[in-house]
Amino acid sequence: MTEPAAATADAVRAKTIRVANAPVSFGVDELLPADAWMPKPDEVIDLIAELDYEGTELGPPGFLGDPSVVRSRLAERGLALVGSFLPLNFADEALFARDLEWLRGVLPTVRDSAPDPSTVMAILSDGFDAPARLQFAGRIPEHPEAWLPENRWPSFMANLHRAGETCREAGFRVSIHPHAGTYLETEPEIRRMMDGLDTSVVGLCLDTGHVRFGGGDPVALARDYADLITHVHLKDCRSAVIREVAATGGGMEEDLRAGAFVDLGDGDSAIAEVIDVLRDRGYAGWMVVEQDSRLLGSDTIERLRNSQRKNREFLRGLGL
Repeated sequence: MTEPAAATADAVRAKTIRVANAPVSFGVDELLPADAWMPKPDEVIDLIAELDYEGTELGPPGFLGDPSVVRSRLAERGLALVGSFLPLNFADEALFARDLEWLRGVLPTVRDSAPDPSTVMAILSDGFDAPARLQFAGRIPEHPEAWLPENRWPSFMANLHRAGETCREAGFRVSIHPHAGTYLETEPEIRRMMDGLDTSVVGLCLDTGHVRFGGGDPVALARDYADLITHVHLKDCRSAVIREVAATGGGMEEDLRAGAFVDLGDGDSAIAEVIDVLRDRGYAGWMVVEQDSRLLGSDTIERLRNSQRKNREFLRGLGL
């Protein structure tokens, strides 16, 4: 029996999108204390492969091993290296100078961890060193004392472009990732950044969960910037949790511990609608499940497996 034309068209479009996961979905996070419990590298990539994801992001540089070990681990499991999350402080000149040197030092590690670095996305993010942004994360519009001063936006953008050029000179594609707890959290901040962004240098990484965390509309941003989106992080966020934490005066760490980021479909980030918009606009690239979480001492590999299996099944139900 011949398939309906619409179903055939959907299948063709779906093939242009590949689905990956990332170590942060398994609790591996740059911001964790050094002695925090987390799964071992082989456990993480074994689960990513087992659950039918096609690739992984690098996680904190060094977590998956030195470059030769990373290449071997991924090759054994048939996984692609999709990208690397690289936070730098764009708003503070002294911190940015330090972070730019760090970036120059870490890019060779990322490059040598992949057979073809030109296929790996350098995912830039603003840094997490502004205490007020972490304290008031999720409620920035109510706290103008935490806004980036007007006179610091030009240097913020200049530093963002400088970091992007550094990555491109090293052979990478580049995206900027708006992120909760940074100076790129709210929708107005994201739109202002996009108004000044040189998209020949840096594209947009749309993270559905962080947009919702900051009070933004992921569907509207997907629609308005679809042609400029070069990377996608799929994350769901439960806004009610953020409101509850805000009522107690808690900040970013309390939001994470309270479970603001949830399995796909359990929050209000409109994942299915975002995917529909991007498909309709011809997005062809990676969609990475990137579920920020804080692990507890009682957490187990089995819970992580079940969570990421649920996420994969959710996406499969959307044709991915």
